[in-house]
Amino acid sequence: MSLIHMSTVRVWLLSLGLGLGLVIPAAWGQDAAENPVRDPVIQEHFAAAQQAQRDNDYATAEREYQRVVALSPNFAEVRMNLGLVYQQQNRYPEAMNEFRRALKIKPTLAGANFFLGVDYCKAGDGARAIPFLKAALKASPGQPEIWLWLATAQEITGDIAAQVATLRHSLESHPHDVDILYLLGHAYERLGKQEAARLESGTADASRKEQFLAESYAVSNEWPSAVIHFQNALAATPQRPGLHVALGEVLLGAGKINQAAKEFEQELALDPNNLRALVRRGEVRLVEGDVDSALADWTRATAVDQTQVEKILGLRHTAFGNSGSEQLHEAVREKLSRLNGELLTHNSTAARLATQFIAIQTGNVSPAATENSAASISHRESTRTPNCSESDLKRVLQQWRYSDLAACTKSALTSRAPVELRLQVVAGLLETGEYEESLRILEELPHAEKSSPEASYWRARCFEKLATAVYLRLYQADPNSHRLHQLMGDIEAARGDDGKAIEEYRAAIALKPSLPNMHYSLGHLLWKDLKVPEARVELEAEIALNPRHAGALNDLGDTYLLEHQPEKALPLLERALAADSGNSDIHRDLGTAYSELKDYRKAEEQFKIAIADDHDGSVHYKLARAYQALGEKENAAREFALSTSLNRESHSKLEKQTERLAEITKATQEP
Repeated sequence: MSLIHMSTVRVWLLSLGLGLGLVIPAAWGQDAAENPVRDPVIQEHFAAAQQAQRDNDYATAEREYQRVVALSPNFAEVRMNLGLVYQQQNRYPEAMNEFRRALKIKPTLAGANFFLGVDYCKAGDGARAIPFLKAALKASPGQPEIWLWLATAQEITGDIAAQVATLRHSLESHPHDVDILYLLGHAYERLGKQEAARLESGTADASRKEQFLAESYAVSNEWPSAVIHFQNALAATPQRPGLHVALGEVLLGAGKINQAAKEFEQELALDPNNLRALVRRGEVRLVEGDVDSALADWTRATAVDQTQVEKILGLRHTAFGNSGSEQLHEAVREKLSRLNGELLTHNSTAARLATQFIAIQTGNVSPAATENSAASISHRESTRTPNCSESDLKRVLQQWRYSDLAACTKSALTSRAPVELRLQVVAGLLETGEYEESLRILEELPHAEKSSPEASYWRARCFEKLATAVYLRLYQADPNSHRLHQLMGDIEAARGDDGKAIEEYRAAIALKPSLPNMHYSLGHLLWKDLKVPEARVELEAEIALNPRHAGALNDLGDTYLLEHQPEKALPLLERALAADSGNSDIHRDLGTAYSELKDYRKAEEQFKIAIADDHDGSVHYKLARAYQALGEKENAAREFALSTSLNRESHSKLEKQTERLAEITKATQEP
């Protein structure tokens, strides 16, 4: 499975399309324009147009606005409102013409700039949208809708870094806006995908690729697959720091205590100072009932960096609010609940940490309350800003005093520092939640090193952490918002729980039916489950909101292919291709439609494009059938042979993967 595909499996992975509904600020339309013309006839027609517009009587509104235009051609606000009437009827070319005319009269008119920018976005032309949206923003910076659509335009152009900058800027004045938070999380995910693509295309470090895949499976709760890829990474680089402890954490989370303990011991054999491995070994010992040994590990760990110990155990949040607590397996939690009495006999910081850890795991106290409690017993917090040298920085890293790392880095890490040291600092800062600082250091790497697999790996990690932190802020802003339901739907869909995902998407739609991409997300799952009539309702609703939604057009076309109605499928698939010409699935489906219509030359053309992404031979088989229908026996035989070979290879990989997953599950069974 490719890294690109795995990034879509992550629980936080999202797909937004345009991402926003058309919000019409009251100050930009209808009652907005203060009529500069005092002619009572003009005012009468203008008032009649506004009332008709409020009543959704678009024919009357259009007629009355046109009368005002005839009487006062340079009345820019009226031309804008006339454009808005066209817009509300999905008459986009006419709407855009009126907005342009309004701007020719009054270039700073915020509403006309905004709506024209939105229309260019909906047409898929983000580059032409950006200057209009920036002009609207200059005239009316307090409107969050402009920021959101500017971010959307930047996403369309592929400038995700600019999109992030726009969303972060808008978040400063609207810190609890759920739409901004949702889009920002998505933007970070897009940046993470870009880094994953670079990592996949590189050939220098197979270990990092395997590690990235392992971590992707781990966050998706697919622990056997995570174990396989961590083992692959270890086979490639057995001495790489952090791999054994990461594998151990996956096993610990799955309740495989003995195997987890072995991994933590192996990590400590490589690096006796590894704080995470030491804390996790103490956790295993606590679970096993060896309280004295567990407290000995945690006493040693807290002497190094108690703040970081608390973060590892989930007793406090990181700097970006990332909740660190992962619940252990149910059987493991039962063992922990029996230890409270024994811990009462110990009067030490480690014992109090153990008590709080058990309270969180068994659900007897909220993480927030425990965080406050943990903070109250913390005997050291790095508040000083030491004047570090490079050798001091190396000691901080070697000793795992990560709470001192950020302050020490500022004075010790210069542009002359070795790349290896900088990457070690990045890894340490990620442990403490300093994701922005990690990114800054990566950006300051020498040009030749910026595109290395190692740098791409760490950037991908930074972006995924930032996305997770933003999604937590979204939850904190409004746990009942349409965006939170959408996010939960995305999470359940990524986990393969279609039922729960459908519930969440329906809840989001109930709160905001006009939210684009939501009807598609719901319709896509219904189509996946072959609930065709229900799926069509949702897909058609999506297309009504966004006529260029490639995914909805493709799925709707496929529902007709399923029913062998290629004449209905073809125009939908052609529209989908116009919106997303690089999508091989659409080319494949278009080829299928042409084949059913017996237009085999056009089918051949589409299948030839689609075979670039054919991993199981299915497209080669379709192409072979097209050649067969054309009487081209040699071409057909060649494609049938390729199809058979790819199909055999695909099945072989699947069988080997299934066998290895079974081996992992069997090998990790606890005695």
